Amino acid sequence: MLKTENGQLKISSTNLEIAITTNIRCKVEEEGAVTVVSKTLIDLVNNLPSKNISLNSENGELFVDSENYHTKIKTLPAEDFPLIPSVEDGFALSVDSQELKNAIDQVFFAASTNQTQPEISGVLFAIEKQGLRIAATDRYRLAEKKLPLSKTAEPKEFILPQKTIVEVSRIIGNQKGNVEMVFSETQALVSFNETQIVSRLVDGQYPDYRQIIPSSFTTTVITEKTPLIGALKAASVFSQNTNSIKVDFSSAKQQLVLTSESSDLGKSSVELPAKISGPDVSLVLNFHYLLDCFTSIDSKNVVVKIIDDNSASLIVPEDKNDYTYLVMPIKS
Repeated sequence: MLKTENGQLKISSTNLEIAITTNIRCKVEEEGAVTVVSKTLIDLVNNLPSKNISLNSENGELFVDSENYHTKIKTLPAEDFPLIPSVEDGFALSVDSQELKNAIDQVFFAASTNQTQPEISGVLFAIEKQGLRIAATDRYRLAEKKLPLSKTAEPKEFILPQKTIVEVSRIIGNQKGNVEMVFSETQALVSFNETQIVSRLVDGQYPDYRQIIPSSFTTTVITEKTPLIGALKAASVFSQNTNSIKVDFSSAKQQLVLTSESSDLGKSSVELPAKISGPDVSLVLNFHYLLDCFTSIDSKNVVVKIIDDNSASLIVPEDKNDYTYLVMPIKS
């Protein structure tokens, strides 16, 4: 829906689960509102020159003009656009935009894509006295990020759909400022600059995953992140059918070896130096899970803590304690 409001153009879109509204400055010659098919308008505007655009609604059509481009799009009455619910009362939260974006980008990919378990298909926002904990899991891996809050709050938990927080990250982009969030019993309102997102909350109780995070390990590995990412990408060429990579950790040689093999394509082996303490161990892991983790960590070195080849391993940045990634091995 395109609507003039307070001297600005208000643009709203919804799929009935999430609604996004933003305001842009414009010159309003005549007040009005109209509904158009979003894909048609987006495809058109993306191909117009970077010049001013004139919009004029008349007789069920929207006329879009820019320089020598003249287009008309079929419209629907503005009153046919679905009503976007308001979220006025609820638990309020304010978070630095770049800290929130970074947290979302480090966590969202671990959420489940299986809608038969709606709780873990979303992302947990757990407000605690000491800060905000954002987590996602698909039961094969878990990502958790902790953020400080300027104000203490009573503990509360909300589950946001994965698609919603991906949109929040995309809208934040490189912009600075604070993101204001309001949670009601069933919905969340996210406000940032001129944009507002209203989303339903996922109904259900998020599993208490903290009880499954191991507290002691037998082998600890410290290695540089960037070469490890390159080695994983190279080895993954021969793991496209199984997604699995074997990782051997040797404390005697102080190195890790990534191996992947395909009967159709060939074999790859990459050796990397590492600081390893504890018994030697071999793991078979999903390389997608590893790449998702390592590319989201923003420290130079990563620490891998291992129990054995049948237990979950813990991955954390070397110099920070605000991010945790747990990954299950592939059973041989």
